[in-house]
Amino acid sequence: MKSRIHIVLLCCFLVGFGSYAQESKIVSLCWDVSLSMQNRDIEKDYYFLDTYFKTVQNAKVNVITFSNRVLSKDSYQVVSGNWSSIKAKLDDLRYDGATSYESLSNYVDSGDVLLFTDGKQNLGNGTPNFNGELFIINSSESFDKASLNLLSIVNNGNLVDFNEKRNANVESERPNQYSGTIYSGTVGLEGAEIYVQGNQSNRVKSNETGTFSINGMVGDTLVVAYGNKLEKQVLGKTNTLNFSLEDQGIQLQEVVVSEKKTELEQETITTGYGEENRDKVGYAVQSISEEDIPDAASTMNMAIQGKFSGVNLNQNDDLSQVRMRPRNTLYGNVYGLIVIDGVPLRQSDSGSGTVFSTDFINPENIADITVLKGLAATNKYGSLGVNGVLLITSKSATYAKENGEKTDIARLKNNIYEEKIKVNNKALVTPYLKDLKKGKNVKEAYDLYLEQRMAFSEVPEYFIDVSNFFLDSSPEIAERILSNILEKENPSYEALRAMFLKYMVLENYNMAVFAADKKMALFPNKVQSYFDVAMAHKHAENTQEALTILNGMVTGEANPQLNFRSMEKVVGTEIRNMVNREKINLKIDEVDAKYRNNVTYNARLILDWNVPDAEFSVQFVNPQKRFFTWEHTEVGDRNRILEEIQNGNSNEQFEIVGSDTKGEWILNATYSSNRTPANKATTFLKCTVQYNFGKPNQKSEDFMIRLQEPGDEQELARFTVE
Repeated sequence: MKSRIHIVLLCCFLVGFGSYAQESKIVSLCWDVSLSMQNRDIEKDYYFLDTYFKTVQNAKVNVITFSNRVLSKDSYQVVSGNWSSIKAKLDDLRYDGATSYESLSNYVDSGDVLLFTDGKQNLGNGTPNFNGELFIINSSESFDKASLNLLSIVNNGNLVDFNEKRNANVESERPNQYSGTIYSGTVGLEGAEIYVQGNQSNRVKSNETGTFSINGMVGDTLVVAYGNKLEKQVLGKTNTLNFSLEDQGIQLQEVVVSEKKTELEQETITTGYGEENRDKVGYAVQSISEEDIPDAASTMNMAIQGKFSGVNLNQNDDLSQVRMRPRNTLYGNVYGLIVIDGVPLRQSDSGSGTVFSTDFINPENIADITVLKGLAATNKYGSLGVNGVLLITSKSATYAKENGEKTDIARLKNNIYEEKIKVNNKALVTPYLKDLKKGKNVKEAYDLYLEQRMAFSEVPEYFIDVSNFFLDSSPEIAERILSNILEKENPSYEALRAMFLKYMVLENYNMAVFAADKKMALFPNKVQSYFDVAMAHKHAENTQEALTILNGMVTGEANPQLNFRSMEKVVGTEIRNMVNREKINLKIDEVDAKYRNNVTYNARLILDWNVPDAEFSVQFVNPQKRFFTWEHTEVGDRNRILEEIQNGNSNEQFEIVGSDTKGEWILNATYSSNRTPANKATTFLKCTVQYNFGKPNQKSEDFMIRLQEPGDEQELARFTVE
């Protein structure tokens, strides 16, 4: 039997229900109380119910309320068409939370099902199948027509849309076209994307059998996309579509990997902690040996000219004027640190023009030179290593080591953490939170929230702050409030990413998937959107889907229009970790061989923030109570900030390696401001610590803070590396 959609005129119900007037029926009345439904035209809904109960006069009615989940189920007896007790119940309802149909059918009995909703399901795309006769009623001017139509088709149901502008001759003019126009078809490929050209927001995916249903109009161009393959078809009056995309196929290249270790894979390199296997060091390390130093090199400048990528030294500069990272600043020092046989030399200063000569270094006495950047440099050498470190090992030191002689490793003396910094951990105070504290209990506080919500709902951080307020006393209310971000017509990128980060901290990974998917749909031009979707699916145990997305990022296939290179380090590390921990359960044929070797650290840190142009700094205090500072500021690294704004990435990876990194670590964050004054979004900063990274006993812990006033310092994380 073909599915049918009826835009039902109320007069039809007098005929349709007349035969049941004297019978006692079972009726399920499903009432959507999500946030978007607060704008319903309730008088039209009541008009429908009044008409319904004039015909179905005797019934047992189960009133089911739902938003992000089913909230209540209450039974009422309607006798002689009197439904006043149900009306009193509906009058007293409050609207809050996102929308989910996921478990609705579990609460519905056989008989008539009256579903009052606007179709804006934002928690999944489930389409419930009801046992009884389904009538969908919409009175909201803003609604998802395709969703309502699909519900009708699946259930062979009826749609009452009070906003539908009907044409008396529409059926005769379009005998083969449904009002609302649902097209069904098959592409033979699971996960193919189907959308109307020029309206990609109305986008669906084919299911596991390759079939789909989508809303469209005669004359629209329907696009089917899978990977880099596209097929188009102009919609006609038929509602059945077939595509030959399956015949084109997607060929997977077979990759053969040898288990045999090559000499290159066993190569050791010099790090700040001595010799390490190159494959076990999770960051980029560049080294040269004495064979790479030209015989004609009479100075150290000549010895390293052109030997390292990203290392800049003008022809007449001293070695101490080396620059190892792009840093545009008028006052800050951009010169790297020179370390010889473990002893840091006095550092030249580009700001003051001071240069400490390295002419005393003899190129003929050099055994090897290594460049360290990022945390690999700062963890060992403190804040002086923030511009990178040039490690020089002399032949003299190598000889001493081979003969058992001790060398004196100098320690920095200007970065001792004496815990004198006053970290601001005061409670957050805002007008709306201050008002909520007046509630004597959870119910009173929730009622106050419902009253104040209209005044503050456009504040990006409002729902997150209020959710945190209720988190300890009522996690269910907290989750419902946080989900309201998905109900907003045009949620900001900052709000959606903060929501995603919060759900990750709460370990509510299914909700994290919904938040990440929403962000991807609205902001597909930001590379961070792809990574967040992958991370949400990884933690929701959809590991194959996560790996596919991550691999698409490093190959560029995830979106050929975007530049994912800025995230190669963090994405590559995730791929290696997933492949080596989940190899048995994953298809890794398309993963490049270079991402199949494991990497291990004592700990791996990931910093995530929701405002791309937020300016802040993080102070790392290691177990020896020495600190160094990583800056996310325009002064500290303007090129990085501009790149992040352009590409949309907002996270950073740090590795903790070496025996003396074991012990307690402290991370303190200092907030400056948003680089763009017009951007008033509040910054949320999350730190993920992955202990024993890459090892069988790997585990993870999350920390998250809300950065407040400019200049405030807060403790971001305190943890112990074992």
